[in-house]
Formats: sequence, structure tokens, C-alpha cells
Amino acid sequence: MFAVKVFHGYIAKDGKRTRNKNPQILLTFSCKEHAQKFANQIGGRVKQIG
Repeated sequence: MFAVKVFHGYIAKDGKRTRNKNPQILLTFSCKEHAQKFANQIGGRVKQIG
């Protein structure tokens, strides 16, 4: 699973930044390419979790 990391946190399912690394709360992607496309749009980076 991949998550989008932004300034000292991650993007949650509600679209807000969170510091919690719980995969149930985070917006996760199964494909790195989809995560990278989203990260490029918002200025974040992709990090593998789980």
C-alpha cells in the first residue's frame, strides 16, 4: 500500500493532513503510479506503508 506524504504528515481519507500512520485512516493506493499521479497534483511524495 502507498500513501501520500506531505509536510510533516500524510493525507487522510477526509482530505486533511494527519500525523497518524494508521492505514485505516489514511488515503491509501494499491498502485504506486496512481499514488504518484495524485502526489504530483498536490505537491506531495509517495511513501510505502504497511
